[in-house]
Amino acid sequence: MENEGATSPSMTAPPEAPSSDAVASPAKTRRQLSLAKARRRRLYWRRRATVLLCIAVVLSGIGWLVSGPGSPKLVTSSDPGRLRSAPIRLPLILPIVPAVTRLSGTLSPLPIPSTGQSAVFVQGIGLLGASADEQSAPMASVTKVMTAVIVLEDYPLGHGSGPTFRMTAADHAAWIEDVEEGDSSLEVVAGERLTERQLLEGLMIPSACNIADYLARWDAGSVDAFVRKMNAMAAALGLKHTHYADASGLSPGSRSTAADQAVLGAYAMSVPGMISVEDHPTMKFPTGWVGGYNPALGQDGVIGLKSGFTDAAQICLVTAARRIVGGHKVLIVSATLGQPSSLEWAAEIDLQLLDAATSELVTRPILHAYQPVARVVAGWSRERPDAVVTVPVTVVGWAGLLVETVVKASIPLKPGTGRGWKSGTTIASVEVVTPAGVQSVVPAKLSLFLASAPPGWSPPPATSSTVAAASGS
Repeated sequence: MENEGATSPSMTAPPEAPSSDAVASPAKTRRQLSLAKARRRRLYWRRRATVLLCIAVVLSGIGWLVSGPGSPKLVTSSDPGRLRSAPIRLPLILPIVPAVTRLSGTLSPLPIPSTGQSAVFVQGIGLLGASADEQSAPMASVTKVMTAVIVLEDYPLGHGSGPTFRMTAADHAAWIEDVEEGDSSLEVVAGERLTERQLLEGLMIPSACNIADYLARWDAGSVDAFVRKMNAMAAALGLKHTHYADASGLSPGSRSTAADQAVLGAYAMSVPGMISVEDHPTMKFPTGWVGGYNPALGQDGVIGLKSGFTDAAQICLVTAARRIVGGHKVLIVSATLGQPSSLEWAAEIDLQLLDAATSELVTRPILHAYQPVARVVAGWSRERPDAVVTVPVTVVGWAGLLVETVVKASIPLKPGTGRGWKSGTTIASVEVVTPAGVQSVVPAKLSLFLASAPPGWSPPPATSSTVAAASGS
């Protein structure tokens, strides 16, 4: 039985052979894909190379900006020998003004008393005069000047009054003991509260010995420890004839000279807070008003400082006053020790010394405006510009005073790494120095442009001829 639609094997047509185009198409397609992929790869690497090149250019520009034009090339850590930057060559500053100037004129003798000893010191200038052959002697309550100095330096008052202290029964008993001994004191009662400022006022105005010991124990833990600090401070200030045995001056072992105390008085008046605690003759405390013992206070510019009396020391007084000399405000301190009569007499001595010292003080020009003070010498340049002061420089002093003029280089480094130092650059400073220290400092400026050292320049070996040539001699 035949199936409908079946084909006999003998009637099946043979299969057709594939054409040549059909056989070649896959191979061609593969080649085309490979070429496209290669083009994309080449394009990728070209773009990447361009980006890397741009980054390198940017980094080079940054390095150029940081190092500056004409600077050495940047180096890497692979070359440690080149990591050290080249030294900046600076010119020399050769002073051309006298190192020491003696003020002209003749100094008049001061009214130094024949009894005891006296001295006058001008703050910032020096010791104007003192008794001949001074000997260390007891100084009574003048001792309390150093007590106040140490407390104020250890515990500055600032704009306030310092810590508050509650007085105890022991503090009240110490006051009673001083009263019974006849020593100057400030009444305190148990439970009373006093600030540091009030304690210092009690120390300096009524000259309270019980307050001196109280402050010493508070500052150093004990009076003995505080006395060691007092002597250390005296040594630091160069008070060679001063020794402290207590904080109050009751001990005759607390000894000094008038010259040392005049120097200390000027230093004390520069300690912040000192003037405000003792420039008034009376003070109100919780127990009532108390007065001071300095009869010169408030007269003719007098703003301090301290009186004292014991049988061993007799009358002692240190007086500080502000006076005007040639438009300059100066502080003058007179000190008188060992006067046999009265505080009023000691005050008269000090006032006469202050007046005499004021009349001896003068202002003298040291340098005039635009005066050259130094020659600026650079081995790489033929230019020899000057360093000049642009304002007149004066000094306050007295006849015969020796004044030093010290020229110090202050050459800015930054301009030296570029084209050079322009005219008007502050290149030095001038210090006017008196026996008490530096009185004033003024800048000295470059008169002309000075080029910096060229790259690779190094100074020649120093010889006597090159030094002479550099100095212009």
